[in-house]
Amino acid sequence: MATYRTGIIACGIIARVHARAWQGVKGSPTEIGAIADTNPDALREFGEFFGVAEQHRYLDYRQMLDRERLDFVDVCSWHRQHAEMVIAAAARRPRAIICQKPMAVDLGEADEMLTACLRNRVKLVIAYQRPHHATWLRARELLREGAVGRVLQIQLDAGGNLLNTNSHNIRLALFLMDEPQVEWVMGAVERTTEQMERGLPAEDACLGLAGCENGATILIQGNLVTGLNQGCRVIGTNGMMELDTTYHPDSVIPSDAPMHMPEGLSARYNYEIGTVRYMNSESNGWTEVTEPWHDCWSHQCQEAIDWIEGRVAKPISEGARGRAVQEVMMALFESARKRQRIYLPLKTRVSPLRLMVESGDLAVEWPGEYERRATLVRGEAMSWHEESA
Repeated sequence: MATYRTGIIACGIIARVHARAWQGVKGSPTEIGAIADTNPDALREFGEFFGVAEQHRYLDYRQMLDRERLDFVDVCSWHRQHAEMVIAAAARRPRAIICQKPMAVDLGEADEMLTACLRNRVKLVIAYQRPHHATWLRARELLREGAVGRVLQIQLDAGGNLLNTNSHNIRLALFLMDEPQVEWVMGAVERTTEQMERGLPAEDACLGLAGCENGATILIQGNLVTGLNQGCRVIGTNGMMELDTTYHPDSVIPSDAPMHMPEGLSARYNYEIGTVRYMNSESNGWTEVTEPWHDCWSHQCQEAIDWIEGRVAKPISEGARGRAVQEVMMALFESARKRQRIYLPLKTRVSPLRLMVESGDLAVEWPGEYERRATLVRGEAMSWHEESA
């Protein structure tokens, strides 16, 4: 019999990844005890697929929080709902909350989430799962051992918009350097169309440089160059290291069928593989790093369990580290808005990108709002948020 019960809020594609992660923890200490989603079809499909009985399926997530005895609450909604749902969950005092990345839409919401969890003594995890790759854990050890000398710069070059993709890589950069404080950020943003990402205004491209207390910098390139995408390049005084991702073949990845599959196999995320290679003055070329593979999402869930049981004091994915990523992203946008270097701590609580859009500072060349993720929306709607439909 499972020791813990998890309640999942929002039964979309990423919730399937989270559910598989919980079910994949060694010894099955956690069961999916309850689920909530406003879409009846999504609720039914998810419940049937993951074995959640009808009496534990809710159209109102607050009803689920009130009626169920939950040890973990897993928030798998889109960005704009993260703060509301985490704060509501914290008020019911589960042992821990896991929230899908990015933490929030601005720094003010991130701080409200942390405050709600602190006052209710609830642990908060932000699901930046990739540092939990086996090889990436080893990469941090190698950097600590001086495999490339002192780190001078970590280069990021993902496609997509900042909150959705390079947020992963900012988290990775801070993880690899043992969580240094970012002291300043300088950034630039391009937005030529009225592109929306999950109901939020999104930039077409961005460029940023973040200076850290350890003397290293983080170079952030969003939709500018083709490179490592989910991963990074570490430049050191005695070499360089590259981290990237690949996948197991589709033939071994479980199918979502009969659930709706607008993006194909969601379990591809669970079967992602982190890769690492490095070179230095002694290596005579690239050295490939190998480690026994595990599902990084399940590793993150195991860490959450270890945290509430007292075996881990400072987890990789704790809420404060998600906030650090949020602050860097918002500082990049604030630098673009104010046209100057921004020193941290950041004082602006709302999204500077939204301020620029609303004020006309980022006036588009080709008007016409469109949602990048509209293919994922069920029914007649073109967005999850009426005001952006």
